Amino acid sequence: MSLRDRKKDRTRRAIQSAGLQLFAQNGFQATTIEEIAAAADVAPRTFFRYFPTKEEIVFWPAYRPLLAELMAARPADEPAVAALCHAIVDGLSAFYDQDRERVLERLKLAFRTPALQPRLRQEQAISASALAKVLAGQLHASPEDLEVRAVAAAVAAARWVAVEEWQATDGGADLRTLMDRAFGTVLAGGVRSTATE
Repeated sequence: MSLRDRKKDRTRRAIQSAGLQLFAQNGFQATTIEEIAAAADVAPRTFFRYFPTKEEIVFWPAYRPLLAELMAARPADEPAVAALCHAIVDGLSAFYDQDRERVLERLKLAFRTPALQPRLRQEQAISASALAKVLAGQLHASPEDLEVRAVAAAVAAARWVAVEEWQATDGGADLRTLMDRAFGTVLAGGVRSTATE
């Protein structure tokens, strides 16, 4: 990034940090944009240059791995759906090892704040659509194909279930392990019963 871009990124992250801290202290709905701007030592108009709404503080991704590139790095003989799942896990290092606590804080807010539930569902739908495009590229198919959309939706759902479980444990569980388990269930075609006779 250029010097200007790095400065903008630092300002954006400072505003996000101030917002997350205030949300944790006072609650999402009780916190005002003016309070966030003051805590970040910027003017409210500067806040809006970086975040159009309070929601964006929670949902703005500091790291956005390029999934298509991660897919391309997978072994050529690996099945497309397995490659997609493994590429997602590979991409965790883009934030999990560098900014784990901030990501966990954002996810806890997203899953535990009723006012953010509509946006969370929107993000889940966007995620499924993005995965469909990547998977379709690997299969030389259309992202609108029913089968592609169905598989991408299943993979996206598995990822969100793993993320939800991770935040529910306050980060106590290992996210990679949770994703491997969730994706393994999808790749295996379902859940085997553990009930005893």
